[in-house]
Amino acid sequence: MNKLQRLLYAFGPYTDPREKAIGRFFARIRENDNSKQTHRTLNRLLSQDIAAVNLWTEYRYKGYRYLTKSMRRDMYKNLEIIKADFETTSHDMQIDLEQILAQISDLGVDTTKLRQKSDQLQTFVQIMQYLSPANGRYVYRESSSFGRLLQNPAKQTLEGDCNQIVTLYISLFATKHSINDLELTVYPGHVALHLAGVDIETTNGQFAHYTRTDASKVAVEEIVSINLLDTSDAYLNKNTVPSEIFLEAARLAYILGSDRALVEQNLSAAYNNTVVQLMERQQYSAALKYAKQSKDQYLVQTAGHNGSIHALSAGKFAQARSFAAHSKKRTDLLRSINYNEGVHLYNSKKYQSAITLFQKSGHSDMVLRCYEGLYFEQQNLLKNAKTVDDIKKLATTVRKLHHYATKSQNTKLIQHAKSLMKYL
Repeated sequence: MNKLQRLLYAFGPYTDPREKAIGRFFARIRENDNSKQTHRTLNRLLSQDIAAVNLWTEYRYKGYRYLTKSMRRDMYKNLEIIKADFETTSHDMQIDLEQILAQISDLGVDTTKLRQKSDQLQTFVQIMQYLSPANGRYVYRESSSFGRLLQNPAKQTLEGDCNQIVTLYISLFATKHSINDLELTVYPGHVALHLAGVDIETTNGQFAHYTRTDASKVAVEEIVSINLLDTSDAYLNKNTVPSEIFLEAARLAYILGSDRALVEQNLSAAYNNTVVQLMERQQYSAALKYAKQSKDQYLVQTAGHNGSIHALSAGKFAQARSFAAHSKKRTDLLRSINYNEGVHLYNSKKYQSAITLFQKSGHSDMVLRCYEGLYFEQQNLLKNAKTVDDIKKLATTVRKLHHYATKSQNTKLIQHAKSLMKYL
């Protein structure tokens, strides 16, 4: 990066252009986006740097505030150290692929396709040996943060759960091969890698052949949605993630996730939490926007109703009507809005406008009071009339006064108006 770019990134949320590309991709996601196109774009981002994708999503969507920009920069440096250490270590590994293929075959795997991926298989064996818990570089830790894996292997042990170690495997594999050679084997609570018929259990560095009925093969990009939906590290999840931010993650999981029941439930919950949290912050316009996007009529009606009441209490009558249009109790709300705006206009002595609103709200008593107000306005124009001639000169005013007195149904005012009319 040049000096200007470094300056821009110094004050923004991203460490560098790769994080910016990742952040913008997630921010633009909508659940009705084209799934194939989303897969292709995410696949490209993962191929370029899966570690950056995982670190950014943990920082952005899991509330891991320890992952500051400076911390993430250090972790990217550590990842480069891991890659260099792996490259050096793998050169000294003696690997007999025929023996490996025989072991895999003993698991019940047809190795025909795997033989055509000998280079990829060799790389996997190297990664498995490098990250095998038996060699002391890595230990399994349940529900861990990816940051615990990105340490300097010369100084610290790498810690991670199945999702995280799968991610590191993919990162190392991608330095030599296309990630499109890979799939994921998933079953409830677990994920492993899959290459040309054989499963790779990354937590212990062993080959496997999962035949259980609840296991399935999914695209490698799903590691992102799996990580997003995984349990947060209890020790590091110090801050609550704003629900509208987590909604971005739920949208991606919805597009990518193969477990439809899970991702649909998760997206529905994310929308509900977003709308509720925004209403708690009295951000009703945003709440209504997300409620509409959810297509959940209950959320739309609730956001509209609560937004209308809030706007009404603030004297924002036009806004209150706009919100009320989405409420199930639209008629009642409009009646209340019309009455309250009518009172506001009455107190401002804008009686004609107030009459219209009081008529709409069904408050006939207030209509009469408005006519009284109009009567007294006309009466004030007669205050300097001392003689009959003065009254005759103000005949139009007297007739208006008589009209308003009649409309007000106030007996005293009518009598007074009649006493003036006799002089015309």
